[in-house]
Amino acid sequence: MAEKSWFYAQNGERQGPVSEAEAQRLVQDGTIGPDTLVWSEGMENWAKASTVLPAMGGTPPTPPPFAPTSVTESPAGAGNNSYGYAPAGDHPTDFQNSVRTVFRKYATFSGRARRPEYWWFVLFSIIASIVLSIIDIMLFTGDVDLLSTIFSLATLIPSIAVGARRLHDIGRTGWWLLLSFIPIIGWIILIIWLAKKGDEHPNEYGPA
Repeated sequence: MAEKSWFYAQNGERQGPVSEAEAQRLVQDGTIGPDTLVWSEGMENWAKASTVLPAMGGTPPTPPPFAPTSVTESPAGAGNNSYGYAPAGDHPTDFQNSVRTVFRKYATFSGRARRPEYWWFVLFSIIASIVLSIIDIMLFTGDVDLLSTIFSLATLIPSIAVGARRLHDIGRTGWWLLLSFIPIIGWIILIIWLAKKGDEHPNEYGPA
């Protein structure tokens, strides 16, 4: 029987997997404390190490009920099931639902957002900005960009929120969005991260 693997949170980042023996060593050297969030196979969400980690006297997570009829063989190369990761959650993949989801989670900075949700909203913002700029030119004289300005202000908070959730999806804190204030280098790093495939298993920011 394969040894259970554990993930743990440290400084806002997901660490692991580590074996139970390695987890015990991390407990002994203080890397994992009683309030450190940990996750392992069979757990729905992250929990404090003191409640579930055997090395700290916690009760190991109870595996889900065995259901032979629901077990299907994974195709070759599909490695996630071997670690018991939870199935991926419901995330929008099309333009309309992605934009609707971002506005529904207008100021929600917690949780995760997949690539389609983020990049469809980016495309929507670009198209809307261009259209409104053209309308501004047709309706107003001089340097008045009334509609474009209103749209930019209305989408500022949801844009930051979905960016933070997108970073959460790859296991990074939303504070990394501050890299946008560093010209060129910061922008390149953020684009790479925001285009990166998200974690296929639960992390400290929520289920997959």
